[in-house]
Amino acid sequence: MKVSFFKFLAKIYPMAKRRLYRFSGGVFPRYNKSLSKQHPIHKSFIPDELILPLHQHVGVETEPKVQVGDKVLKNQCLAESKKGLSAPVHAPTSGEIIAIENRTLPHPSGLTGLCIVLKPDFKDETIDNILKTDGKTPSDPKALKELVYRAGIVGMGGAGFPTFAKIPDEKGKIHTLLVNGAECEPFITCDDILMQTHPKDIIRGAMIVAEALGCERIICGIEDNKPEAIECMQAAVAELAPPNLVEIQPVPTVYPMGGQKQLTQQLTGIEVPAHAHAVDIGLLMMNVATFAAIFHAVRHGKPLTSRYVTVSGLGLNRPFNIEALIGTSFEDLVELAEPKTKLNYPLVQGGPMMGFEMPNNHVPVIKTTNCILANPPKPAEMVMPCIRCGECMDACPVNLLPQQLYWHARSHEFDKAEKLNLFDCIECGCCSFVCPSHIPLVQYYRFAKGEVKKNKQETLSTQRAKERHEAKLAREERIKQEREAKLKAKKEAVKRKAASEAGQETATQTPEKKAPAAVVAARAAAARKKAAQSNDVTATEEMKVSASEKQSDAPLSAREKAIAAAKKRAQAATDKSELTQNSSSSDKSASPAMSAREKAMAAAKKRAQAAKKSESMVSQSETIKDATPDTSDENEPKLDAKTRARLAAQKRAQEMAAKHQAHTDQTEIPTQQENTAEVEEKPVVDKRKAAMEAAKKRAAARKKPQPDNTETSGSDS
Repeated sequence: MKVSFFKFLAKIYPMAKRRLYRFSGGVFPRYNKSLSKQHPIHKSFIPDELILPLHQHVGVETEPKVQVGDKVLKNQCLAESKKGLSAPVHAPTSGEIIAIENRTLPHPSGLTGLCIVLKPDFKDETIDNILKTDGKTPSDPKALKELVYRAGIVGMGGAGFPTFAKIPDEKGKIHTLLVNGAECEPFITCDDILMQTHPKDIIRGAMIVAEALGCERIICGIEDNKPEAIECMQAAVAELAPPNLVEIQPVPTVYPMGGQKQLTQQLTGIEVPAHAHAVDIGLLMMNVATFAAIFHAVRHGKPLTSRYVTVSGLGLNRPFNIEALIGTSFEDLVELAEPKTKLNYPLVQGGPMMGFEMPNNHVPVIKTTNCILANPPKPAEMVMPCIRCGECMDACPVNLLPQQLYWHARSHEFDKAEKLNLFDCIECGCCSFVCPSHIPLVQYYRFAKGEVKKNKQETLSTQRAKERHEAKLAREERIKQEREAKLKAKKEAVKRKAASEAGQETATQTPEKKAPAAVVAARAAAARKKAAQSNDVTATEEMKVSASEKQSDAPLSAREKAIAAAKKRAQAATDKSELTQNSSSSDKSASPAMSAREKAMAAAKKRAQAAKKSESMVSQSETIKDATPDTSDENEPKLDAKTRARLAAQKRAQEMAAKHQAHTDQTEIPTQQENTAEVEEKPVVDKRKAAMEAAKKRAAARKKPQPDNTETSGSDS
C-alpha cells in the first residue's frame, strides 16, 4: 500500500520516488539506453593494431615478458608482475610484437604509459586452456585466488581493482554473495546484453565463487528497467541453481543504484559503515561481467582478453554492443557505429555522469572500459554563484554536505573538508547534475582529495625523515655509550690484572724480602754508617783543598794553574796506587773471619796515609819545578824544563792510574767495591772543582808581573 502510494505521488512530484528505495538521495536522469539496445550485437572485430597498456588496473604496473619481434598466440601471457597488487596481461589474438613504447592511456590526466603494441596476423591462433585447469571448482579460497590472478581478472564495473585481492583467504568469512546487475549509468547497456545472452555463465561463475568461499546465499540485483535481463537470469537460476541459493531481486531504477554501498543497502538492508568494506561484514559484491570471466577461467582455462563494450551516443547512427578485444582503439570502434559528423570532438569513456573525456581518440580499450560515448559537445553552461538551494544535499546518496565541501575546497581549507567526510564521496555526480548554478562540484571534490593526499604524503615523508634522523642520533649515542663502556671495562680489566699480579708477587716473595722489621732497620743503620765514614773522608779532602785555596788569595797565573792541576793529578794517581796496594795487602793479612765493615775501615785508613804521602811528594816536585828558569811562552815552539817536567809528571800519573785500574779489576772483591764506591765518587767531583779553581788562579796570575826565579826558589825553600 505504501509503495503504490509513493508511485502515484511520483507522477505529481518526481522526487517522491526517493521513498521507493532504502538509501537517501539519488537522481533520475534520461537514460537513453534504447539507442544501443535496438541494434543487435556487433560481430567480432580484429583491428590492424592492438595497444595493450601494462597498467590496466589499480596497483603496480606489470613488466613485459616478450620482446619486439616475438610471435605470440592468443591467450599467451605478455606481461606480469609478482611485486604487489597487479593483474597479468594476455594476448587478445595471435600476431607479432612490433613495439614496446609509451602511448597515451585512457585516463583523464592524458598521461602516457608503457604499452605493448601487437600487430594481429588475423589467424587467431589460440592456446587452449593456458591456465591448465581441470574444470572443477577450486576447493578453497586460496586456490580460487591463484586462478583468478593468473587469469588477469579485475573489477569490470569500472573500478579496476584486481579481483583476487577482494577474495578472503579463509573459507566461511563471506555469508552472502552479491551480483551487481544494476547498471544505473545512462547510455550503458553492455551488462544488460550480457545478462540476456550469457546468463548461465554469470550464474555458474557466482556458484563457483560461493562454493569456494562457503557462501550461504547469492543475491543478484537488477534495475527494473531491464525486464528482459531479469527474465533471462531467473530462467538460468531455475535451471542451474539449487532452491533457495540464488535470488534475482529487481531494484528501483535510480542513479546511483549501481554503487556498491547503495546496492548492498538496497539488497540486504545493511548500511556499510564509513571507512569500511563490505567484506568486513561478511558481504562480497562483484559485477556480472566479472562472474562470467571467472567462469571462463575455471571451466575453460581462458584468461581475460576481451569484454562487452557499449558504443553509443547522440552523435552515432548505429550504436551497438560488441565483445571488443582488449587493446582496440576507441576511434576504430566508433567508426563502426557510423558517426553522424566527423570525430573532431573528444570521446568519453563511461557514461555521462561519471565518465571523462579522452585526451586522444586513439586510446585503447582496457579491462575497465564498459562504454565509449560519442556525444557532440553542447554550449557550455555559464557557472553562476551558489544560491544555497540545498538540492545537492538532497541528491547526495551518502548524506554529505556538498555545499560546505565546495566552499572549503574552493578556499583551500582541505583540513575542514576532510573533517566533513570528503573521502566518503563516491564522485557519482548527482550534486553537479541537480545544481541550478551549473557548478562543477565533483571536480572541486576531486581536486580537494588530491591535495589532501599530497599533503598527507608530504607530512608522512617529513615524519619518516624525522624518525630516521632521530634513529640516527639514537644509534650514534648508543655506539658512543658502547664505546665508552668497552673502554671502561678494558681499563678495569687492566687494573684487575695489575692487582692480581701484585698479589702474586707478594705471595711468592723470598724469605729475605719477608724479613722482620728489626733486621731491615739494622741493615739501614749499617748503610747509613758506611755513608757517614765515606763522608768523613770526603770532608777531610775538602778541608785540605780549601786550606790550599786560602793560602793564595791572589789570582794565579797560567803557570801556577798548571802546577796545581799537575799536583792534583799526581795526588789522585798516588791515592789509587796506594789504595790498590793496601787493599791487596789487607786481603792477604786479613783473617777469613774479618767482616766487610772492618775491611772498609782499614781501606779508609790506608787511603788517608797515602794522601799525606802524596802531598809531600807534590810539594817536593813543585820546589824542583820552581827552581828552573821561567821561560814559558805559549807561542814558543821549544819546551823548557818546567814543561817537560809537567809532561813527565802527567805521563807517570797516567801509567800509575792504568796499573791501579788493572790491579783493581783483578784483586778487588765486590764487597770492597761497594764499600769504597761512595768514598771514591766524592774525590772525583772535588778534583774537578779544584782544576777549575786552579785555572781561575792561573788566569789571574797572568795579569800580574812574574817574580824573579831566584827569589821564588828561595822563598819556596
